[in-house]
Amino acid sequence: MAPSSFLDKFTPAWQRPGSQSELAQVRQNLESVLNTKEGFGYFVQGFGVGNYLEKLGTRQLMTTLNDELLHAVVRFEPRLREPELKLRGRDSGLWLHFVLTGELNGEPCSLRLLFHTVSGRVRVEEEEEEG
Repeated sequence: MAPSSFLDKFTPAWQRPGSQSELAQVRQNLESVLNTKEGFGYFVQGFGVGNYLEKLGTRQLMTTLNDELLHAVVRFEPRLREPELKLRGRDSGLWLHFVLTGELNGEPCSLRLLFHTVSGRVRVEEEEEEG
């Protein structure tokens, strides 16, 4: 086994080249982007999400949230082609459940997005096969 580089000592394992599948890298990138609030944590104008905050407690929240999440996916994850985002429902823990579908390297893929309605935290998980 080759010794690790100096920079590897400061880089989390998931960020090292070849340590994860491309789908896992896409999942990690999306989770980072969707958990960044717009105007904080990055120098690129419009990076992150946050416009839905002005709609909290209104009927427009779901439409605005869905549109904003999908816009961030399209803009900041170009490896995922033709993405679609659909709300599946919610649970008793105040999480909204979305399914994100698209193509990765010409193959269909599906991810589950969980949005916490109180904290605004987003989790992105690989969609489990149903069978």
